[in-house]
Amino acid sequence: MARIKNEKGMTLVELLIAGLLTFVLISAAFGFYVTQHNQWLAQTDISNMQQNSRVVIDELSRNIRSAGYGILSGHPSVRLTSDTLAIFRQDSTKIDTIRYYVSRADTLHPNLAKRINQQTAQIFAEDIESVQFMLSGTIITVTLVAREGRRDPEYTGDGYRRRTLITAVEVRNKM
Repeated sequence: MARIKNEKGMTLVELLIAGLLTFVLISAAFGFYVTQHNQWLAQTDISNMQQNSRVVIDELSRNIRSAGYGILSGHPSVRLTSDTLAIFRQDSTKIDTIRYYVSRADTLHPNLAKRINQQTAQIFAEDIESVQFMLSGTIITVTLVAREGRRDPEYTGDGYRRRTLITAVEVRNKM
């Protein structure tokens, strides 16, 4: 018992050192968390961009292959410029027109628009920076540039990561 009574406890210097060590450890843990969270956000954005662009390419390919379905001769199955594609097909009594183009109505987020017949154009895919169409015989080559929806200040250039997808699709019906 005599030994316990002789101990005076911790000094102020020891408390300050313990507090400093605790602060350094908590700061390091928080810095690690912030870094990991930012990397997780960047990977989520990249994954969304890649998934979005794959869906767009699949839809365009499917519709290009069906271009001209049910249309009698004398009417084109597709009409395209370098950045606009119009697909014609007849599923019912009238010829349906599906038009794809990049809408820049929102200057920060260019979107791929889809317009069916004379209906109002709808946003088909977000953050599609450009789409190019090129016709060679019965093959339409589609070049699509997708980008992230959010700017990453740590990424080089303008802060947007981009992916380019290129596919060639044959129009199966008469051109």
